Amino acid sequence: MGERRPGLARFPGGGQSSRIIDAIGALGVWLGLADLRHGISGDRADELALLAVACLLGGLSIVGPPLLLMELARGRRPWREGKLLWFSLGMSEWLLWSPLIVARTQGKSMTDSAASVCFAYGTPLMAIYVTAGLLTGGWLRKSHRRRWKRSWREQFGLFLALAWACTGCYVLYLIYRNEFGR
Repeated sequence: MGERRPGLARFPGGGQSSRIIDAIGALGVWLGLADLRHGISGDRADELALLAVACLLGGLSIVGPPLLLMELARGRRPWREGKLLWFSLGMSEWLLWSPLIVARTQGKSMTDSAASVCFAYGTPLMAIYVTAGLLTGGWLRKSHRRRWKRSWREQFGLFLALAWACTGCYVLYLIYRNEFGR
């Protein structure tokens, strides 16, 4: 492992990290709550279900970059596939949540924002692309997995990528259904 660098705050342990993840996950739910209060019914049901899942996963993902960068600054070992995925998905949230939060504080619906379209459709599709790249490149092969013991951050990143990729499959279903009819 690396040497601890002076002046850096103590990295939060598993219990502290889970509380941080829970708190920011609640922010993700708040982002979509106004739209979800109107109810999921009719032709907006697919859109609002996607929004609810994306907000929940976004709240879990956004915590990744600060936690992982703090760990990296402390001299921990380099990232593997789980941390890479968590960081990538979290960066998507960092880049898109600022305009979403501003829109929500101004009373706008999330479904009326260009940033929400990028967030709800782009992030799940990115999860498919990156996960498929890691699978194709052999990063997630069984022989590769045995060599290393995965930390909770690696496992959590892989779980998030799987959840986002499943959401991406649903996005692809919606796109294909829309383009080719029901």
